[in-house]
Amino acid sequence: MIRTKKIFNWIFKVLILSYILLICFPHLLFANKLDYKNFSVYYHSNDINTEELKLVLDKSENLLKKSELFKKGTSQDIFICNGYSEFTFFALLSRKAFAVNYPISQNIFISKSSISQNYILRNGKENNKRTLSGVIAHETVHSLLENKLGLLKYKLLPSWKNEGYCDFIANESSFNQQKGVKEICNDTENRDIPSFKYFKYRMITEYLFEERKVTLEKFLDEDFDLENINNNLKKKYCAQ
Repeated sequence: MIRTKKIFNWIFKVLILSYILLICFPHLLFANKLDYKNFSVYYHSNDINTEELKLVLDKSENLLKKSELFKKGTSQDIFICNGYSEFTFFALLSRKAFAVNYPISQNIFISKSSISQNYILRNGKENNKRTLSGVIAHETVHSLLENKLGLLKYKLLPSWKNEGYCDFIANESSFNQQKGVKEICNDTENRDIPSFKYFKYRMITEYLFEERKVTLEKFLDEDFDLENINNNLKKKYCAQ
């Protein structure tokens, strides 16, 4: 009995280690690769039009240029999954997301997408569509933030700053803009709807950069009165 338990424990540890290695080094599982500008894109299908993929990456780069963190020569690996099943394998804890970027390895795994039409879908019923170029930019900013802050400080960065800045640079959220502003005006927190939280984080970040003209250093290092910012958002967007 003890021997059997040890064998199962050993097998479990080997499986966990194998999975971690696949997450960190998935390159051999993807048949094709495109190196273009700052991106190395890995994909399966030979039917992918690389010129269309380059157009998507051009749009991502144009978004990233909005951030002072972006520097030419920085490499970002992107892995385009065939569909929800493969994405779930690579993103077990984030299977409902559009994409996932793992710290340290900084490998980005992309959910079901259309390169020719520049959109990406997540496995959810609502708020389930964004531009592929925007999501690539969003996830790449996670890598840029980690590079700037270091792993520990990056992991301690509040979610509203981390996700808000990424969506601010991507210049979009999956939550409908008009509906999101209405929710803010009605004081609806929607705590169970991650897409709304990301939208609100972006609006807060946009306010700080465009209205208060804060620097990136100040944004990352200082604490802010979110209640005060929320009240200012209402003054700006909500009819009295």
